[in-house]
Amino acid sequence: MLDQIAAPSSRVDVPTVMTLRVTATAEATVVTVRGEIDLPVLGRLRSRVGDEIDLAPRALVLDLMEVVFCGAGGITELLVAASEAHVSGVSFAIATDRRAVLRPVRVLRLEQALPIHHSVPAALDWLAVLPRLRRP
Repeated sequence: MLDQIAAPSSRVDVPTVMTLRVTATAEATVVTVRGEIDLPVLGRLRSRVGDEIDLAPRALVLDLMEVVFCGAGGITELLVAASEAHVSGVSFAIATDRRAVLRPVRVLRLEQALPIHHSVPAALDWLAVLPRLRRP
């Protein structure tokens, strides 16, 4: 006979371990993410980044310098953000030097799809030059 594991009768709430802060200037919007990017927070992250893209800033930087964990869903959200920004004509970059983000990006060979820079200033510098590089 097989033992069966009963599902809990009540919903278990997982505490949110991610915070978001948005800083907007005339040149760019920076969305700073702190903590863990995992399943319980993906909707919040997608909504906030999507809202910022809808506002059509000149440039958008996703600051992941203080991310301590980035699951598979988080990597998917980074790809979605890059794609939505591109479709909307918003220049987009990611700033991070954190292994939690860089390792899965490298393992999955997503360096070409995700414009990652080692700091927010480096991302902003790249975004400032980008329009000149796109001109014929």
